[in-house]
Amino acid sequence: MAHGANYWIRQVYLGIIPSYPLGYMLINGFRGDQFWTKFYVERSAVPPSEHLKDLVEAELDKITDLKNAKVKVALTDRAEPRVYGGFFLTSGAELQFPVRVSFGDVEEARRLAQNVEIDLGLARNRRKIEVNSKVGEELISRMMLSDAAKMFLVQRELQLANSGVVFCAPMLAWFGIFSAGYAILLGTLSAVMVLLIFVGVAVGSIVSVVISACAFRQFLTAYNAQSSKWADGKVVEMGEEYLQGARDYFRSTMKFNRLLRVLLGEEGEKNISKTGDVM
Repeated sequence: MAHGANYWIRQVYLGIIPSYPLGYMLINGFRGDQFWTKFYVERSAVPPSEHLKDLVEAELDKITDLKNAKVKVALTDRAEPRVYGGFFLTSGAELQFPVRVSFGDVEEARRLAQNVEIDLGLARNRRKIEVNSKVGEELISRMMLSDAAKMFLVQRELQLANSGVVFCAPMLAWFGIFSAGYAILLGTLSAVMVLLIFVGVAVGSIVSVVISACAFRQFLTAYNAQSSKWADGKVVEMGEEYLQGARDYFRSTMKFNRLLRVLLGEEGEKNISKTGDVM
């Protein structure tokens, strides 16, 4: 029996529902030497310092409920750290830290910064900084972090990597939001049923996808911020040294971001506030 266009439109929408979770698991679960990973794995060309690797191992030992965790340490040219995977996956977790976390001293920072491009997550925003200039010297100065700040940041990322809730929530939210969108598509609400009568299933599908995608984006932005706050609080509770590290890290980051806002021009003004908050 042949199916009409409306049937296939619904099938396409149903196919969208598992697409993000599958891609999410692919990106987070497969980050090794597989040939396909070159299409989505991005790391800085600068290798992490031995000091940073040792710090990660030392902080990892402080998580008492964790045994035989697999962790890969890498650097990113972006301004913010990122966690991929988790300790509950067989592939483990990959922690990506901004290059400045790997700096041991000013001379090392000056040497490594010659190979660094800074951005806000988009390739078109990338800027090459001349380190032997006055601006470059000021940038390097603001990139330096205290040992306490590094301890805080490393422990925060480890806590995020150890949370199955933090890892799974985006996938569950996607399922929930897009499943609700499918219910709307089927006309479970009377107002939407009227809409489908006039515009058809095709337009109704597009509307449902757009609304669902916007809702998910809003959720993800809010949830990422909330997850970071949760991890911040958990680490600060570990002791006074971590509290001081948090102060040092956020103070340094705000100063660094304010300079970054100037260096990135129009894109910097759009994405970083005058106080240094990333929007």
